[in-house]
Amino acid sequence: MKDVLIEAKDIQMYFPIKQGVIKRTVGHIKAVDGISLKIYEGESLGIVGESGSGKSTLGRILLQLQNQTNGDVFYKGEKISGISNRKLRPFRRDMQMVFQDPYASLNPRMSIGELIEEPLLVHKTVATKAERKKRAEELLETVGLPKQSYDKYPHEFSGGQRQRIGIARALSTKPSLIIGDEPVSALDVSIQSQVLNLMKDLQDEFKLTYIFIAHDLSVVKHISTRVAVMYLGRIVEVATKKDLYEGKLHPYTEALISAVPSTDVTQKKQKITLTGELPSPANPPVGCAFHTRCPHVHDRCKQERPDLVEYKPEHFVACHLYTEKSE
Repeated sequence: MKDVLIEAKDIQMYFPIKQGVIKRTVGHIKAVDGISLKIYEGESLGIVGESGSGKSTLGRILLQLQNQTNGDVFYKGEKISGISNRKLRPFRRDMQMVFQDPYASLNPRMSIGELIEEPLLVHKTVATKAERKKRAEELLETVGLPKQSYDKYPHEFSGGQRQRIGIARALSTKPSLIIGDEPVSALDVSIQSQVLNLMKDLQDEFKLTYIFIAHDLSVVKHISTRVAVMYLGRIVEVATKKDLYEGKLHPYTEALISAVPSTDVTQKKQKITLTGELPSPANPPVGCAFHTRCPHVHDRCKQERPDLVEYKPEHFVACHLYTEKSE
């Protein structure tokens, strides 16, 4: 078993809903509702789910870009939640993020060289301007761009090239962990595979650990070694990629996988259509949050929320269909 790199323990993130002139709190949006998760060194964990399931919020909390309402985050066994920004700085050097929108994540007023060098200046990891420039040019070539890009500006590049620049910027501090928050969802399909292949190559070269957030299960399948499925702020299933795609357990996971297009014309796959809308995180259903859309719902689902249990080795599921069998 590999060492745990980062761990979340019972993370909750509730955003207050305010009304009126005095902004009185009248409720809360439960974006993340009690998640515990371990990410191991060298793995690539995919986190998937519909929009509004809390994936991006969880990613930001793991990096402590956002403070959670309850729970704790540990990095290499050391608690990093609730500490000052000054004490967080060395941890942030080791943890970086690649954002969803390559057009919005790069400051248009800064040159590409300045953008890549900025983390080196913030964390004071490279002393001289010449060394910083050399490092930036090396990173540009590492992500498949000419070092002459150094003096250009973001508007001179395509979406796929900008995302490569974002990846180079994330690599500048030599991190151990990179969180990709839907890093290819804004790109053309033809470009997505290029960026995904680049990220896989970089993981092998730099011994990186990835958390890859996406709503597209076909994208996650390409890059992940393990997958966590989120629904309405909670994890409903976690398994290795092979187990999840070949031996899926949760009805929500079944529906997600059934919607992934197949290139095998000989394979007949029936798409599972979920009825009803995704419930509001401001007013989640009592019991299992998925029971309002689940084709296998029964009375216990409407009253009692299932725990995430290990149904078989390294395969966890939160569903009464399986918790009853494991008891």
